[in-house]
Amino acid sequence: MTGMKALSAALVLAFAASSPPAAEASFKRRDTGSNAAQFLKLGADARAAAMGGAVRALAEDATSVYWNPAGLSGLRARHATFSHGALYQGVFYDFLAYAQPVESIIGRQRPRELRESQLGTLGVAFYYMNAGSLQEVDNTGAATGGSFMPQEFAGSVAWGGKLTADFDVGIAVKYIYSGLYESAQTAAADMGARYKTRLVRWPLTLSVSAHNMGGTLRYGRLSQELPFFVSAGASLRVLKNLFFTGEVIAPRDNRIYGASGIEFRQALTGKTGFSLRAGYNGLNDSADLMGLSSAAFGAGVRTHRVDMDYAWTPFGVLTTGHRFSLSYRF
Repeated sequence: MTGMKALSAALVLAFAASSPPAAEASFKRRDTGSNAAQFLKLGADARAAAMGGAVRALAEDATSVYWNPAGLSGLRARHATFSHGALYQGVFYDFLAYAQPVESIIGRQRPRELRESQLGTLGVAFYYMNAGSLQEVDNTGAATGGSFMPQEFAGSVAWGGKLTADFDVGIAVKYIYSGLYESAQTAAADMGARYKTRLVRWPLTLSVSAHNMGGTLRYGRLSQELPFFVSAGASLRVLKNLFFTGEVIAPRDNRIYGASGIEFRQALTGKTGFSLRAGYNGLNDSADLMGLSSAAFGAGVRTHRVDMDYAWTPFGVLTTGHRFSLSYRF
């Protein structure tokens, strides 16, 4: 119960810090997306994208550097992953991450013989967004003949470990570069916690996390805050191969919204299998994209130590996004 009390306290503190009631009362539609570095909301991998991004209680691999660093505590092998997203209007987004239990780094155990590391897990991740070439215009909207290419980058270093058998914590620090018409850079941090318990006889994981804390991007004389948000979520395993996830996210620059996902896993042999996924993300509902924009679908294939995943993510009238991920455990 100690871990549960600690997680409850963390939930209260996180949401108090974000002040969601005040945010809900004072939020105006013109505030949507008003913070800088919006690419920090784009997620990490195809598996999560197909589940509406509601994986902060479920992820236990290198992608946890992004989703919830506390999830790194569940890693029992080295894990590398790369994702490419072809999103909308020529925008593409890449994510690269690697994680390894600390005890294998210092040589106490070989990676293939690992139990859960008593010293936790270290991870690094890099995210890059490129919006393509845009024409430069003056204050009347007339083309000047010039062009520029908006691109943004972030690099994170994270640690996740166990405080008790059921209670995990994690922290990540990140460097952020934003190159729009002018460039800016800053630093920020993420923090997270997870608690594992049971709902009747079903394994249940609860999570809380806070993202993009601190840091301000200064474009010349203009300063903009990062897209800070807090999340509380859960993952419920109702069958050996069936998972349900859900989250409530409170961002600084938007209304509180929910996300949910489902994942079905089917083994074919001892080392191969496939997964089917679907999800919902309420963030897109507030964007007035029209058409299908909040649902997502995807699938994955596992062969020995390699995972290949795909997600289909519609953006309403903007177009349809596609994400591909390739991961390797060793």
